[in-house]
Amino acid sequence: MKYWASTLVLWFISLCFFNVREFCESNQAFAPPEEGEKWADETLSKLPLEKKVAQLVFIDIAGAYIAERDPRLQEWLRLAREGVGGIVTYGGTPRDVAALLNRLQKEAPLPLLMAADFEGGPGQQVTGATEVPANMAFAAIGSEDLVYRAAQVGAREGRAMGIHLTYSPVVDLTTRPESPAESVRSFGSDVNLLGRLVKAYIRGYMDGGMLATAKHYPGRGNVEPWPAQPLFTMIKKSAPQMESEDLAAFKKAIEAGVPLVMTEHIVVPSLTDGSDLPASVERKLATDWLRERLGFQGILTTDDLWYEHVINRFGPVEVGVKALQAGHDLLLKPRDASAMIRGIVEAVRAGQVSEAHINQAVRKLLYWKARLRLPANRYADESKVSTAVGTQEHWNLAQEVADRSLTLLKNDGVLPLSPGVMKNAVNISIQKLESDPSPPMLSAKLKAAFPSIRDFTLRPDLEPAGYNRVLEAAKAADLVILSLFVQRDRLGDATPLRVSDLSLINRIVEAKPKRVVAMSYGNPHLIRKLNTVPAFVVGYGERGWFGNQPIYFDSFIKWVKGEIKAEGRLPVNVSDEYRVGSGIRQETTRAQ
Repeated sequence: MKYWASTLVLWFISLCFFNVREFCESNQAFAPPEEGEKWADETLSKLPLEKKVAQLVFIDIAGAYIAERDPRLQEWLRLAREGVGGIVTYGGTPRDVAALLNRLQKEAPLPLLMAADFEGGPGQQVTGATEVPANMAFAAIGSEDLVYRAAQVGAREGRAMGIHLTYSPVVDLTTRPESPAESVRSFGSDVNLLGRLVKAYIRGYMDGGMLATAKHYPGRGNVEPWPAQPLFTMIKKSAPQMESEDLAAFKKAIEAGVPLVMTEHIVVPSLTDGSDLPASVERKLATDWLRERLGFQGILTTDDLWYEHVINRFGPVEVGVKALQAGHDLLLKPRDASAMIRGIVEAVRAGQVSEAHINQAVRKLLYWKARLRLPANRYADESKVSTAVGTQEHWNLAQEVADRSLTLLKNDGVLPLSPGVMKNAVNISIQKLESDPSPPMLSAKLKAAFPSIRDFTLRPDLEPAGYNRVLEAAKAADLVILSLFVQRDRLGDATPLRVSDLSLINRIVEAKPKRVVAMSYGNPHLIRKLNTVPAFVVGYGERGWFGNQPIYFDSFIKWVKGEIKAEGRLPVNVSDEYRVGSGIRQETTRAQ
């Protein structure tokens, strides 16, 4: 009975959900709200329970080319016919993605809501689409207009490929320098700056005809392993601290009209009377806090439900039942979608999940499908993909973000550079991983810009003799560039530099005290361990899910040549010395 009572309350509150319509009423990309409500009501009334439940399940696919008889494609087509509500796509080229999504749409009884993770732009997922630097780059610039324009690019390219929903922006606030779990994926430490940029991000996507998602509620920027089961994470903050920091960030997104929120498998004892359940199945977090106290009445989706540790703890189907009981609307990527649908149907018939909640959740989803005009046209125009995706104009915008976000944190007598210094320069790339494509890419770019530059790479397996060769070359150089490809350990060391590399760097600085500049590609925290380096520059791209890294190679070269200035401001607290707002405005590097 308690679930029936709660869902009736939510049904009443959900009337307020449609105040998000203010966001899109004048937007031609969206159909009028009344059209969405009408189609949602009519469609919902015709659906049997099994089809309603299927709408709440989203599956994932690989967007690359796939042969017609491939068993994977046949399974995706079967699930589309079964009536799943949406699909999350990964990989492929723009044409591949558009063709595959159209193929799946053709099989679906109702239009599919197509989704992707575009937090780094469409190019984060689709090869050839535009990829922008990470969120922290936008925060380093602080321009709402630039965020809005980048979001519109993402929406334009996404809709051209047949994608309607992005699982972004990341709204995770980062406040603990010793544990930057989300790194440059976060907008940083300033909740008010985050709020302004998140609002611009959401509006840019929505104005471009795509839905946005605030994630990862209740906040993944300051998590640490949960001792009882370390694959789960927890937040140890007090309730007042959570309200003023992590929850305040999500409140900003809710006030901005975000239509979806994604929960994460995070335990927050201070908000749940000591409960050890994560937000994905904890009603006190998903409903009591998010809906009733923060005021979110939109679509609440889980994060991935296929994770081994999640299944081992809650069960592959039971986790979906618990998520719905907690107040979620959508179930993202279960291990077995058909089994999940059958299990939820059984739970409804057994009285474990109310059909009223199912109806409410499906109605929200159908409403937005209609607002996106999918009942009239669910297909992408494949003939227009090449003129809309990955255009030069869009890539120019991405480069502008990288150029303007470049942040000079330290300059102790290195800049401005002496004329001709690059004729006798050495670049030393320091890579954390055994295999990393970025150092060779940077090497080629530097060689093209400065033909006489010498290049070395410090890999995990470098022998002592190799360090000696690098040191001798550095001693003979007029300028030493340290290119840092050292990502933080996500739930561990924020500055995982090898002892051997640190030792070499210190010896180089001792030999060339005013002739060393470090460029960190994606990890501003490294300056804490490299306090002897006289000049330190930061770019906000760590590759993959953490922003476009190679785009900063051109930014750095332009900066060395004096073609651009380092005008960014640090948006995250790194140490007592380097806090939010740190950054030196250098007029010119004056290199020849």
